[in-house]
Amino acid sequence: MWKVLLVEDELFVRESIKMTVKWEEHGFTVAGEANDGEEALQMLKSMPYDLVITDIKMPIMDGVELLKQARALDMKCKFVMLSCLNEFEYVRQALEYGASNYILKLSMSISSLVDSLSKIKGELEQQSQYADQKVNLFYGQIWRRITEPEQDEQEHDEQAEKEKPPAAIAGLRELTLTLATVIRGGERWAAGDHKRVLSFLDFRFAEAVHQYHGYGLTTVFVWHRPGSQPVDEAAAPSAGYAIVYATDVPYSQLEAQWRRIIQQSWLAWYEGAAGALSADRIEPRESAPYFSWRKKRELVSSFEKLDEQKCDALIDEIWREMQRSCLSPVHVKKIAADIDYTLYSMIQKGGSHPSAIHDARTHEELKQAIRSRLRHYLDQYQQTRPAILTDHPEVNKVIAYINDRYDTDISVKSMAAMIAMDENYFSTLFKAKTKESLIAYVHRVRMDKAMFYLTQTDLTINQISEQIGYRNINYFNRVFKRITGATPSQYRE
Repeated sequence: MWKVLLVEDELFVRESIKMTVKWEEHGFTVAGEANDGEEALQMLKSMPYDLVITDIKMPIMDGVELLKQARALDMKCKFVMLSCLNEFEYVRQALEYGASNYILKLSMSISSLVDSLSKIKGELEQQSQYADQKVNLFYGQIWRRITEPEQDEQEHDEQAEKEKPPAAIAGLRELTLTLATVIRGGERWAAGDHKRVLSFLDFRFAEAVHQYHGYGLTTVFVWHRPGSQPVDEAAAPSAGYAIVYATDVPYSQLEAQWRRIIQQSWLAWYEGAAGALSADRIEPRESAPYFSWRKKRELVSSFEKLDEQKCDALIDEIWREMQRSCLSPVHVKKIAADIDYTLYSMIQKGGSHPSAIHDARTHEELKQAIRSRLRHYLDQYQQTRPAILTDHPEVNKVIAYINDRYDTDISVKSMAAMIAMDENYFSTLFKAKTKESLIAYVHRVRMDKAMFYLTQTDLTINQISEQIGYRNINYFNRVFKRITGATPSQYRE
């Protein structure tokens, strides 16, 4: 319902307006009344209204001055002016300041008021869609600051200071908040489902309700007057949901408390706790630094060797380390998404579908999703590995060895010894069967791996050099530039 404020110094006129129209049928409700402009302005400051119907001529502060003051305070509510026949100059001023319409008191009828309400309702709905977009953008900016740990605290503070909240949020600054974050995964909610899920909240106290969804978490922001008690701890939320909430949060603490709730959701995420959990009653745990690339490097190496057992063991280890570090669900899902994309990049076939990762509701569920995708990627990788096309079994044996163990010391001498063949004969035979020398083939395999690591991981160039079998970084740089035409640093850029 759109909220209406009636401002009229004559009680009889005010009551007549209230009784003239069935407000709810037209999407409006009379939420406040004032005797003059000054009283109305204080009410507008304390609570957002959508429509003000005001008399023009009133004592203390008239309707035009009320409109001017409201616009000076950047209030976006619509105004309808009630005027008498001899007040045209006032009407002209009101229209200049953005009044939507004016109605002559003497000829006011149900149809004229309903026509005005219909027109204004359309304007409000259009304005609301734009406001909703700006509100979502406002929460999105805060969300990014919360979920991007690579940005330091000073950068966060500087960014927050530059951002001006939209009018729909600025008008709520005097209220307090109850925030509730629901781990809902990929479940889709219809309009009003948040009330069903958050049944322990009394939405009758709500002046405004917003939602923001990211990484399978939905946060509901309930704005209410200070001192109201929207949380009924005796009421149980809908079964099957893990919810962490905080109440009586002032506007200035919105970001800090949202960050706290996301971090405090560790209990639900790691231990599968369900129900409504107050952030104040959860043991606070800070995330410890965690560097996933160390294990990710081992995982990629095991993946290339099609060692499913080792890959499973590494995933178990990564998941245990993330839990020991008490990473938030968002941070965990980011690491999982990075692992998923890295493995997908190894096959570069089909599609990557991060929704299965974002939709997970628990740490264990996410691990099972990654394992399922790992098996799919291993099957695809096995099919797309370089085919061995020579007709010589001993040469094929050497090629298979190089593909699997390119990071070890490989030479003509060592490969000839492996297949019990004369060095010179083997060197000639290998080139005849593959159309390139053994050393050229080794360099090519290693450079393919180097290009993958440069674009798909955050390993340093020194680490990549060692990872693919070059102990001398300068030699690696020369070989890379000779084959690709660019240095490793230039290729990464």
